Amino acid sequence: MSQNWTAEQFAQRIYECRLLEMRQLDNVFAELGGRGVEFEEFKSNLLRRELLTNWQTTRLMEGHRRGYIYGNWKILYLVGAGTFARVYRAAHRKTNDIMAVKVLRNRYANDLDTQARFMEEAQTVMKLKHPNIVPIHEVKSENNRTYMVMDFIEGQNLRDFVKTHGKIKLMTALSICRDLASGLRYAYQQGVTHRDMKLSNVLLSTNGRANLVDFGLAVIDDKTHVAEGFNPRSVDYAGLEKTTNVSRNDKRSDIYFLGCMLYHMLAGRPPLEETRERMRRMSSSRFRNVKPISNMVSNLPHGVVVLLNRMMELKPDLRIQTPAEALNGLEKVIRAIKAGDRRQYSEELSKREAEAYERRTRKATEGVGHTVMVVDSHSEVQNLLRERLKGLGYRVLILSDPIRAIERFENLDPAEDRPADCVIFGCAGLGQAGLEAFNEFAVNDWTKSTPSILLVRESQSEFLDDAKLSEKRICSHMPIKFRQIRSNLQQLLGIEEDVSHVEED
Repeated sequence: MSQNWTAEQFAQRIYECRLLEMRQLDNVFAELGGRGVEFEEFKSNLLRRELLTNWQTTRLMEGHRRGYIYGNWKILYLVGAGTFARVYRAAHRKTNDIMAVKVLRNRYANDLDTQARFMEEAQTVMKLKHPNIVPIHEVKSENNRTYMVMDFIEGQNLRDFVKTHGKIKLMTALSICRDLASGLRYAYQQGVTHRDMKLSNVLLSTNGRANLVDFGLAVIDDKTHVAEGFNPRSVDYAGLEKTTNVSRNDKRSDIYFLGCMLYHMLAGRPPLEETRERMRRMSSSRFRNVKPISNMVSNLPHGVVVLLNRMMELKPDLRIQTPAEALNGLEKVIRAIKAGDRRQYSEELSKREAEAYERRTRKATEGVGHTVMVVDSHSEVQNLLRERLKGLGYRVLILSDPIRAIERFENLDPAEDRPADCVIFGCAGLGQAGLEAFNEFAVNDWTKSTPSILLVRESQSEFLDDAKLSEKRICSHMPIKFRQIRSNLQQLLGIEEDVSHVEED
C-alpha cells in the first residue's frame, strides 16, 4: 500500500524499521536545511548518499514494515527468488561486511516442520569447507522467519551465463565442470550429496571460479510432494531413479546431472526436455531420448564425448560411479587437450573403449554382495588376498585362528546371515592345521553348506591325498595364481565368468 509521504513521516518509518539511526536522519535534515524539506528531495538525498537502496525505498513507500533486518544483517536488495526461499544481498549492521541472506518464504512462517528441516539441512552444509562450495556461516529462526547467512559471490549464476553466451567454449565448460566435480568429491567424502545439480545452483565468481549452492536443500518444499518423492525441485532426480530402477537418493544421480550441465554448456541447450509438467518430467522417455552430444556439437575431442557419455550413462552400474572418478576424467581430458590431443570423436573407438570400461566396471563390482573369509596366519597371503578381493568388490574377513573361524558359523539363528559366503583356508602359515580346518568345515553340520577353498604350497602336495575335495571344496596351489582364485570363487558362488578379460597374476 502506498501513501503520500512527508519527509518527516518517511524518516520516522525508516527509523522504526531500523534501517537508519536517528542521528543519521538528523544529519540529512540538517544538510537539507530542516525537516520541512520536500519528500522527493529527502528521498533522493538518501539514495545519493547510499544510506538507502532503491529496493529498501520502494518497500518503505509501499508500506512494508518487516523484512529489512535479520539478526545482525540489513537487507540491501533482492538477488533471486526460488520456490521456497528468497536470496538477498545484505550488510552487517556493525562491520558492514557483505553476505547473502537466504530467507524461507513467508508461507512457511507457521510451518515448524519445514523450518526445522531448513535449519537441519543448512547445519549439515555448514560443515562443508571447500573453495567450490559456497559456505554457510549461520542459520537462525526469529519472529517465525528462518534464514541462513552465506558468502555473497560477485558474479552470476551459470544458467544466466549460458543464456547470455549460448554455447560455452570447450575449455571454459570443462573448467567449470571440473570445479563442480571437485566440490562434489569433497562433499561426497563428508557423506553429503547435492540432490539438485542444475545450472541455477552454480554461481560463477568474477574470476571464473564455479561455486555450488543449495546442497541438500532440494527436499524442502511442499510436504505432500516430499512424502511422495515428487518435490518440484528434485523431480528430475526422481524421474531418473525411477527410469533406471535404483533406490531413491542413489548417490550416482549427482554424476548424471553433472553430465547434463556439461552437455548444456557445450550444446547451448539442455539434454532433457524442459517442462513444468510433473508427469512429463518423470517420464522415462525424457531420459531415453537424449540426442547424442556428438550430433549436437561437431568437432568435439574424442575424450570429451566419451567422458560425457559415461557421466550420462543410463545404466547406473556403467555410469561413472563417484565424483572423484568424474574429477579424474575431467582433469585427464583437460590435460590431453592442452597437450594438443584434439582427435575428433570416433564411434568405433568409443565402442571399443566402452567395452573395456564395462569390463573394468564389471570387474570392480563382481563380488559386491559376497563376503569371503580368509583363514591363514601368513601376513603376505592375508594382505594379497585382502587387496585383490576387495578390488573385485568382495567384503573380506581375515582370521588367523581356524578354530575361531569355524566357531563363527556355529549356533547361528536361522534368520542370521552366514559370516561368509566362501572360506579360503591357507596352509602357508597354518600348515597341517589349515588342512584339518578345511576338512572339518566340509563335514560340520553348521558349515558343510558353505563352499571353501584350500591353498597349499607345492611342498605340501601330500595334503591333497587327505583333503576332502568335492564340487564345493576346491584346492589351489601356491604361489598364488589370483586368476585361478577368482575363477574358483566365480564357480563356487555362481558368478558369471568374464571370459573377455585376461588378468595377470
